Amino acid sequence: MLTGIQNFLQFINDNWTAIVIIIALGVSIAIKVKNLFVKDKDGQIEIAKAQIKQIVLKLITDAEVDYNDWQKAGSIKRSQVIQKIYTDYPILAKVTDQDMLIAWIDNEINSSLKELRKIVAENATEKEETEE
Repeated sequence: MLTGIQNFLQFINDNWTAIVIIIALGVSIAIKVKNLFVKDKDGQIEIAKAQIKQIVLKLITDAEVDYNDWQKAGSIKRSQVIQKIYTDYPILAKVTDQDMLIAWIDNEINSSLKELRKIVAENATEKEETEE
């Protein structure tokens, strides 16, 4: 019996760093998995908003291409972008203050439009310089 305990203590003494690392890794993985699956609705909405900020420019560009020949189609383009956002991020339908969310999306759209216009102007300038 004492030999078994002595062998166990010797094993722990020889491998204590590996044991501590394995335990710490297991705990950190368990915490990450728990946080991933237990995100509350507000956390999911914040994640969606962060992702929306990154893709709004692409959605605006796609809408501009789709309705390039149409005059005064701004509201249609805006509706297309908002519809695509709500389709891609259904968690946004659970936001209680939809007016505030739409205002935030409009603000992001306006920021992206400014960025798009800046990019188009830069490309036009570069094109003119290369043609000369």
